[in-house]
Amino acid sequence: MQPDSTHSTSPAPEAPQHPRRGRLLRTLAYIAIVCIIFLFGVFTSVFLGIGGRRGYSGKLGQIFGLIERFYVDSVNLDSIEEQSIPFILSQLDPHSVYLSAELNRQETEGLEGSFAGIGIQFNTLLDTVVVVRVIEGGPSERAGLQPGDRILRADANTLTRDSISSDEVMKVLKGPEDTVVHLLVKRGEKVFDCSVVRGLVPVTTIDAAYMIRPRVLYVRLNKWGAQTPLEFQQAYAEHAAQGVDRILIDLRDNGGGYLQAATALASEFLNQGDLMLYNQGAHYPREDFKTARDGRLKNIPISVLVNENSASSSEIFAGAMQDLDRAQIIGRRTFGKGLVQVPFTLGDSSVVRLTVARYYTPSGRSIQKSYARGLEAYVDDIEERYIHGELFSADSIANPDTTKYYTRMGRVVYGGGGITPDIFVPRDSTGINTYYLRLLRSGTLSQFAFTYTDANRSRLAAYPSAKELSDYLWSIGDQIVYSYASFAQLHGVAQRPGLLQESFLNLKRDLVALIADMIGGDKDLYYRIRNEHDPEVLRALECLTSAAWKPTKR
Repeated sequence: MQPDSTHSTSPAPEAPQHPRRGRLLRTLAYIAIVCIIFLFGVFTSVFLGIGGRRGYSGKLGQIFGLIERFYVDSVNLDSIEEQSIPFILSQLDPHSVYLSAELNRQETEGLEGSFAGIGIQFNTLLDTVVVVRVIEGGPSERAGLQPGDRILRADANTLTRDSISSDEVMKVLKGPEDTVVHLLVKRGEKVFDCSVVRGLVPVTTIDAAYMIRPRVLYVRLNKWGAQTPLEFQQAYAEHAAQGVDRILIDLRDNGGGYLQAATALASEFLNQGDLMLYNQGAHYPREDFKTARDGRLKNIPISVLVNENSASSSEIFAGAMQDLDRAQIIGRRTFGKGLVQVPFTLGDSSVVRLTVARYYTPSGRSIQKSYARGLEAYVDDIEERYIHGELFSADSIANPDTTKYYTRMGRVVYGGGGITPDIFVPRDSTGINTYYLRLLRSGTLSQFAFTYTDANRSRLAAYPSAKELSDYLWSIGDQIVYSYASFAQLHGVAQRPGLLQESFLNLKRDLVALIADMIGGDKDLYYRIRNEHDPEVLRALECLTSAAWKPTKR
């Protein structure tokens, strides 16, 4: 036992030491201490399992090691790790994300342009899977399936049970190309077997492409996928004979997708050598995206519709058109996502999409909105815009970055929070009341539309053209609305006669469009009907069909 220092006996006289010898002894002592610490670290890592056991260093590795070695209960560290990664990435920015292998496959599938399946759109609102649309040229069309068919069974999987989810159905119907799925189908009172050879099913990124006015092509994009530029070219070619000389591109609610798709389409409207955007980050050198040739549509007038849900690649496209004074941007301020993610594949095929750079429009502005107040405030930004009146008044639009940027012709634009449109169109609040909002939230609109369509399918499908069908539905639209109000009441939404009359036109438009779409004929019909009563589309058409389509310096 060591004596307490305050009670030690008198020490013997110490021999004198040479200064160099003292420094040498001190150096050897330090080396000995470092070696002891190192060996202790090796001991704790190897024998106690508190460092590097899961490939981590530092505190994270120590914590995993401690849990693995000493925790009171058995735990699934893989599960804990899986839950930890999204949290870690969320501390960086709102768009660096972790995707499991399956989720990454699903998301990529939606952007790549096709997947292997049977080629139908279906509905699970009833206790049976009902075919809503058979995709033209797909496996199910070749096998003879029709809209309205009930799929009772797929191979050994029964599909006639309550609360069956779309994901469950998709897992059964999708599979490797050229494999066979055996279906039991009910059509009317007839039940029969049907074998479908799975094949590639196109996933289109264009919701609608049609001549909305004489010589005006309307194109609505739902996302930016690998095939988007080709789909757009095909849509243009299909309508070129009708004398297309103006194009309205609708990017409302388009949350983005592949950057290359946006730049490829933008280049069709620009001159050779135009800068469309550039990327730059701390570890990511500047990369310019310029057009390689003159665009084939560089002289055709275009207008671009956007709203608060237009994001990422949609903002890249709109920003290039605005900064190069190629088109008027019409609608409301866009979402404000200007970060570039690169996917990094991990060992188990899961993916980390890590933000590596910001992108900048041709004028040099970043349109990324601030995320300094945290993820919750970032997500709630659109609601804040609503509360502060920005969605209804141009005077309420905020410019977080007051730095002035200039378009090619010298117009002033701002960054730091999305693309501010050249022509503001307020959100239509006509007929929006508490009753209408309750109806939307209840889910009864689509339920009623499907039930009505299913009960009247043979009669409605007999109309020879989409226009005749929509004209007929509109003529009986009042009756449909009243029937729906009774249906909704039976499903828990009490009728409010006064508020029903206020929202009557909205409900009529919604129901007629949904029912027409569920007949499964003209894929553009839903938007044909809605657009005729859409103030944002009407304002864009007013601009596009006049000299006002071309931006001018004020």
